Amino acid sequence: MERRSVRVKRPSLKLSGRERVIRTSLDLELDLQASRTWHNQLIEEIAVLRELKEQLEQAKRQGENELPQRMKDDDSFKLLFRQVEKQVQKIEQKYEMQAEKMMKAAAKDVRRLRGQSCKEPLEVQSFREKMAFFTRPRINIPTLAADDV
Repeated sequence: MERRSVRVKRPSLKLSGRERVIRTSLDLELDLQASRTWHNQLIEEIAVLRELKEQLEQAKRQGENELPQRMKDDDSFKLLFRQVEKQVQKIEQKYEMQAEKMMKAAAKDVRRLRGQSCKEPLEVQSFREKMAFFTRPRINIPTLAADDV
């Protein structure tokens, strides 16, 4: 026979401070107005970016390699450009860290495999491998023309 609790379990509600406060119609109206304002700002920013994109595409079609002077002088464009540069730097750092991590793991695996297969110290084995690389007959060294010397 299975024993069950007679008490009724109530679901635990963990409400934050904002959810406990009863929201009035004025609060809701203010929130709606704030979200509309934010939405309108985003629409304006998108329109500016589309116009900027069109100007850049037009300059590219005309064969210009430099940014137009009016864009170089625009403060909002400079700010946008700095933000993009920061994001690119973060992404590059992330990839560099991943590559460095992978290189360390590969080097660790190589050291482990070398340690398993060799009967002599790693320094001696490494020296032998380097000498074998430089002394093998299959090395193709291009000859330099007399003008390049």
